[in-house]
Amino acid sequence: MSRILSALFCALFVFSIHSIDARAANDASTGKGTSKSSRILFLTAMQQELEPLLKSHLVKKDRQLYPDLTIYEGKLDHHQLSVGLLGIGKVNAAYATTQYILATKPDVVILFGSAGGLHALKRGVLFAAAQTWTYDYGAVNASGFEHWASGSLPIGENQPPVKRVIDSNIRTAVSSKHPKVEWVTVASGDTFINNTEISQRLAKQGADLVDMESAVVEDLAARFKIPSLVLRVVSDAANDDAHTDFSGSLDQVSENATPEVISIIRTVADAVPAAKE
Repeated sequence: MSRILSALFCALFVFSIHSIDARAANDASTGKGTSKSSRILFLTAMQQELEPLLKSHLVKKDRQLYPDLTIYEGKLDHHQLSVGLLGIGKVNAAYATTQYILATKPDVVILFGSAGGLHALKRGVLFAAAQTWTYDYGAVNASGFEHWASGSLPIGENQPPVKRVIDSNIRTAVSSKHPKVEWVTVASGDTFINNTEISQRLAKQGADLVDMESAVVEDLAARFKIPSLVLRVVSDAANDDAHTDFSGSLDQVSENATPEVISIIRTVADAVPAAKE
């Protein structure tokens, strides 16, 4: 009898192990289990910034959202990946980001692109935004331009710009797995900074990078209560030579940064569901 019970126990044990393995394999294939599938919305402003990711074959198909907006869709591991092109500047960024968010209902929004580097930040280096703000919203008075918080009425007692800070869970995850990525302040505005005097002025006001979309994308993501991350690679120094430096380096710095960007996307996608549970 004891031999029969032992044999039965062993059979049940082996069966349970196989059942667990089968469930684990099924969960892995469907995105269930310990690694929950996230919906990632990845955005760039220019085609040159987007092209290296499209060449990576992570996205397999595209669909027309509107005549001027296309969503590219694919997968990164078990995560759903949607990719969209914004266009340049705050108006395009606001319009396109809103439409992409409504269409894809993402768990996280990630913006990648080039930027002007202040404080002698090295060209080609990838940075993450610890905080963002809009530098060209405000009032012009007798003493010159006065910065105000976007959306406030720029009359009376000054309301200085509010710097939007990154989600702490995302920063912790990225810092842990990508310790070489530096965190900086990104100032956004509808102006290509091609002037040393202006870039130095923005640097004194706390900006490390300047671009034309980041603050808007992060603000919109926050309004939809979606965590976001801005990744920017330095293309120029926002000085008197910025126009030639930018034109000459955009393709190369975008392509070189893309493998690291993809790795960071994976890190963020894995971290976001855990933060929501």
